[in-house]
Amino acid sequence: MDSNPTSYIRGQACRPLQTRLSRPGLLDPMFSSSLTASRDELIYLTSNYFPITTNTDCRIYQYRVDFNPVQNKCIEKELLDANKKFLGIYIFHETMLFSNKKYESDIVKLSSKNDIDDKIVIITLKFISIIEKGDPTFIQILNLMLREYLSIFGLTQHGKVCYDTTEKIYVSNPKLTILPGYENTIGMFDNGLFLRSELIFKVIRQETVLDIFMECSKKKLIDPNWMLKFKEAVIGSVVLTIYNDRCYHIDNIDEQLGTESIFLKNDGSSISFKDFYKKKYHINLLKPQPMLISKRRKSFRIEGEETELVYLVPELCVMTGISNEMRENENMKYVDQHTIVNPTERIWKYNNFIEQLLTPPWATQLSKQWNLTLSNQLIKITGRVMPQETIHGNNQNYRSDTTGNWTTKLSSLSMYSCAEILCWVIVTPYLRSADVGQFTNTLLKVANNMGLKLPIPKIVEIDDTDIRTYSIKLEQLINEINPSFILCVTLSRREDIYNIIKRKLCVDYAVPSQVVLLKQILKYNTLFCAKITIQINCKLGGAPWRVVIPESDMMIIGFNVCQARQNRKKFYGALIATMNNEHTSYFSCVESYENEQELSTSFATSITKALTRYAAINKKLPNTIVIYRDGVEDRQLSYVHKTEVKMVMEACKKFYGEKKVGLAFVIVRKYTSTRFLNNSENPPPGTVIDNSVTIPNMCDFYLVSQHVKVGTAAPTHYNVIVDTLNETATKQFTPKIMQSLTYKLTHMYYNRWGTIRIPAPCQLAHELAFLTAQSLQTYPNPGLEDLLHFL
Repeated sequence: MDSNPTSYIRGQACRPLQTRLSRPGLLDPMFSSSLTASRDELIYLTSNYFPITTNTDCRIYQYRVDFNPVQNKCIEKELLDANKKFLGIYIFHETMLFSNKKYESDIVKLSSKNDIDDKIVIITLKFISIIEKGDPTFIQILNLMLREYLSIFGLTQHGKVCYDTTEKIYVSNPKLTILPGYENTIGMFDNGLFLRSELIFKVIRQETVLDIFMECSKKKLIDPNWMLKFKEAVIGSVVLTIYNDRCYHIDNIDEQLGTESIFLKNDGSSISFKDFYKKKYHINLLKPQPMLISKRRKSFRIEGEETELVYLVPELCVMTGISNEMRENENMKYVDQHTIVNPTERIWKYNNFIEQLLTPPWATQLSKQWNLTLSNQLIKITGRVMPQETIHGNNQNYRSDTTGNWTTKLSSLSMYSCAEILCWVIVTPYLRSADVGQFTNTLLKVANNMGLKLPIPKIVEIDDTDIRTYSIKLEQLINEINPSFILCVTLSRREDIYNIIKRKLCVDYAVPSQVVLLKQILKYNTLFCAKITIQINCKLGGAPWRVVIPESDMMIIGFNVCQARQNRKKFYGALIATMNNEHTSYFSCVESYENEQELSTSFATSITKALTRYAAINKKLPNTIVIYRDGVEDRQLSYVHKTEVKMVMEACKKFYGEKKVGLAFVIVRKYTSTRFLNNSENPPPGTVIDNSVTIPNMCDFYLVSQHVKVGTAAPTHYNVIVDTLNETATKQFTPKIMQSLTYKLTHMYYNRWGTIRIPAPCQLAHELAFLTAQSLQTYPNPGLEDLLHFL
């Protein structure tokens, strides 16, 4: 392995890594064959997709609808329904009407009576276009049709998810309500038109947003940031309104508006929020409170039209989701009993749901009128299972087991490469030195067995748990001892203490650190000591293991983003890049941004920094670059493809000039609604699916890389939007090799002794972005750029 030049790090005395393993050559057949997927086994799977067939003459006619005089949105559908005999079957959405037939005239005039004021309303339909089944808009209309169809069953719709409020599940401790539902999407895939249906559970807490507001406002006299903390707790969450069972995403809070504020109704009259809810819902609002703002997302946006804002009352909004306090409640296992579903039960629920949709006679008639037929059979798919990887330690290799795990091997074998430490410190609460001493003895023995020569640490007691005391003591230790590493023992999970430790050691200074709970070290657990040993080694530049990636001179990059904790408009983007052929040495950097354009610029800036560092270490530029880009939403995909990729290429051109560099840009989607089931079991780690449910005209695939004992495995979706690797790679890079490379990288995350759901550089980028956004709230010290200090 190439040894990295040691950069100067303030507050750290660390020698260059001592590498003790001979490196297999690139052309060694034992390793070069491991990336060809030639030993893959076929596996036959069921997926949560139901086929939809359409007639050859299936087409939809689009009309623009105008009402004269302008009407309240709530009654527009009723006015149209009065002409249903003429209109026939149709879908009405915002200002558009979609019909299964073409009316005789391109402009149709209809009339209807408004029962509220007894006035006649003129309805004008203007023909816009014919939408064929190959048109992208056709899919949007089918999804509108599906939502309207599901509403007939009395299901509550929120975006793509429909919930059955009659099937609520109540949990007494913690006090929660579980709302079961299905996320339903119609889409065009490689094997045709499918309905994808996935189980969703919404957890509703028995506390309103007003409860959180009142709790925060109690501290207004002692905490000037109480309103900011209220916003942090609420903005970005999803709430359920108690008066109509609708879900809303909270985008902002307007402190200037309250329940006494006046707003204009659609008919032009004025009314206060308080009077409106009393008149319409017979609800008396009791307390003054700021208004919540939700931006209503529209399926069909009219150019130049502003996003519609929905104002909500905190008192009438119940929080959904599980808070951090609830996660630590041991009774959460009762929630898991209802929300974690095994493959057998999942298949039964899919089939039961589709049967409910297809059973009513009118459902079949409705499908025929739109020239559609929905199957009641889940699709069958053929996948491949890639062979398990060989894990390389120091002079000893071992295979991961069939569950993608190697825990039993690692704690008793030497790590791949180890850093040398001159001195390190353990900071412990007062009168806990004896307990820490026993833990240290176990830790030193375990570390020695794993090849890490840890000297006896200096144990320093801290008088109290005040954050100022921690800050002063840490600064004193750095100035007096200049340790390579600091391990801090805390009595509880206090966020303020954790944040001050990380800011002091990762921002003010550049000292790798680890924070552990006292109750963890009191167990004197060998496995826990092995984990701490690995973290110490990794944070100082060592590597516990590696897998063979035959392509030389390749830089692999992971990128992810995280929203800032205090300033919700600010985001941090973190980049992780491998710096050697073994992909055990890393460079990291963080940039902030507030909009997509700034994100693209900061991403390109980070690429520039990574290439500069790679050239400084290796005395040459990488021959190929693979970028795994996480944190991309559906709406951002086009922007990333057109803008972000272009800026990355421009950044590369500044280094390479006219010389070519092979580049792959892969979008990583960890959260997907697709599921694959192997009869009554989950697919084994290494299962890849690149057919049937993949995206037409895209080079994408699904990978199940992690073993799941309880519940159903969730695959990760990878979309290779750019691939020019073969222009400079030393061997042919096929889609199968890209899949194999991706699976290999799921073995390289050092905080877990097994495979993870995404490539290690992506997971590392997520952790760095999260630490920066939530705890540091500014850029890490540049002296830590070559170390996994955030692991």
